[in-house]
Amino acid sequence: MEGNGVRRTEGDPETVIVGAGLVGAVTALYLAPRFGPVTLLEKREDPRRAPGGQGRSLVVMLSARGWRALSDLGVADAVRGICVPLHGRRGHLPDGRTRFTPYSRDGQPIWAVERERLHHILLDAAEAAPGVRIRFGRRVSSVDLDEPAVLVEDRHGRHRLTCRRVLGCDGAHSAARAALEARGTRAEVRRLDLAYQEIDVPGDRLDGTMTHYWPSGKAMFAAHPLPSGRFSGSLFMRLEGPAPSYAAAAGGRDLFEMFAAHFPELTAVVPDIAEQLAAKAVSTLTAVRCDRWVWQDTFALLGDACHAMAPFMGHGMNCGFEDARVLVGCLGASADRAAGLAAYEKSRIEDADAISRLSYRHYFTMADPARAETAVGVLRGRLTALFPDRFVPLYERCAFTEESYASVLRDEQRLDRLAADLIDRHGTGLVSASDDRLRACTRPLVPDTTTLEDTGCS
Repeated sequence: MEGNGVRRTEGDPETVIVGAGLVGAVTALYLAPRFGPVTLLEKREDPRRAPGGQGRSLVVMLSARGWRALSDLGVADAVRGICVPLHGRRGHLPDGRTRFTPYSRDGQPIWAVERERLHHILLDAAEAAPGVRIRFGRRVSSVDLDEPAVLVEDRHGRHRLTCRRVLGCDGAHSAARAALEARGTRAEVRRLDLAYQEIDVPGDRLDGTMTHYWPSGKAMFAAHPLPSGRFSGSLFMRLEGPAPSYAAAAGGRDLFEMFAAHFPELTAVVPDIAEQLAAKAVSTLTAVRCDRWVWQDTFALLGDACHAMAPFMGHGMNCGFEDARVLVGCLGASADRAAGLAAYEKSRIEDADAISRLSYRHYFTMADPARAETAVGVLRGRLTALFPDRFVPLYERCAFTEESYASVLRDEQRLDRLAADLIDRHGTGLVSASDDRLRACTRPLVPDTTTLEDTGCS
């Protein structure tokens, strides 16, 4: 790599982080105080100085895992000052009903924050942290896993930067991940069958303490409040296929007519929706699954580089922040750096697979209200309400605890099987049975759900 005009750099850092996005900045802040100098390399220019912002999703959600990292790093108070607390989501159903689902049973909120403002706070903190350097306009074209080193291209040409470890935090289309793939790692990078447009929504008709969503079975519109009082909206539809889909809309007018047919209420909420649909870019969603995250003692992936997921649980960023915290903990727990990286991979890979599956599934749960009204869906809800200590709602466990995502998924699957088994045994009439009868029917299958005497269940 040193031939062909490549120059070597003196004063190389302990760690090179490829990508200075949200996860890259958090990873640098965790690493530098414990493991020496960190250099962040970002191919884009500094977003704090870029006109017109980053052009990315306006809002991200902060839940317990994200707040844990921000608190560890001393920036939680600064971030909380730019957040909006959200206590639940209100579904505006096609038949005119509304359905409110609290995010937690004890009233805890999740927090909506503008991605760009959060990114600026994290970059400011990283830039001010001893031992952290951020270099914008530096594109990493390849990673040498063995030395280790990165080949960097900037306006001055190419140079080789050596270090003790390389961390890939450069997103779904990671250049760093390519080094692992070249060593036989299997990475699945797939475009989901959903696409979206970001839509600006006035706030004068919507409650600003919650997320709002409009499901239509085949498409969905969601709106999250901003500190300004306006909302950041997103229209989600299939990219291909029959209407409603982006492929079925040949032009802006057709797209508006499709939108109005499926979301008539929103044409009044967003008066300029036709103009926005015609002008706003259509973006695709990418999912990433990677069967290896680390290489010996020199390399690891974090965040979207190894587990990009659909946004519908609001956990992509939170999971990435948790990656950084767990990585530092694993490195600190072992004098053997290879063992530390291996422990990180073992700890995170199953959890990342689980939250990715839950996130994609959650779209269909929200977009199609009929799913919650099946016998199994209604019975699940009754069991959760009847045995609150035994069955905690999925979203609550993900958002307000640091439990393993994999254990949450396993418990959800057990609850699905329990509800289906109860209906198989006792029929769909069990859905509307009395609480006492439902307890009695459930007790033989899950003995710890009740201490009531068995009253019999026929």
